[in-house]
Amino acid sequence: MKKWAIILAVIFITGIPIYAIYDFLVVELDELSVGEFLSEHPSPNNDFIARAFLIDEGGATVRAAIRVEVDFGNETKTIYWNYDESTVNIRWLDNETIEIIDHRLNIFKDTYHWKRDPSWEDNRGRY
Repeated sequence: MKKWAIILAVIFITGIPIYAIYDFLVVELDELSVGEFLSEHPSPNNDFIARAFLIDEGGATVRAAIRVEVDFGNETKTIYWNYDESTVNIRWLDNETIEIIDHRLNIFKDTYHWKRDPSWEDNRGRY
């Protein structure tokens, strides 16, 4: 019984810091802060609205980021997050497709998350 208590204590003591570090490093789009409102772009048929926000909370150590959400009427969903940006250019291509700074996204299927883009570092500053 004492052996199991020690094993559980070790798992608990090491597991919590590992999870905390993982949770800090792995950010999902629905966990982003709202940010400062920049602009609003209705879809061609006015069924959806894309809203852009500037996330600039890091001071001198962290650069600004752009977050774009789409309002579907009954819910909003963040579809775009890019680091090291402070301006945004949004253009609807049709009622389901949006172009955000050279990233073409279907608002129902696609998202852009800069941490998951293997070519992000190569394209940094180009957007």
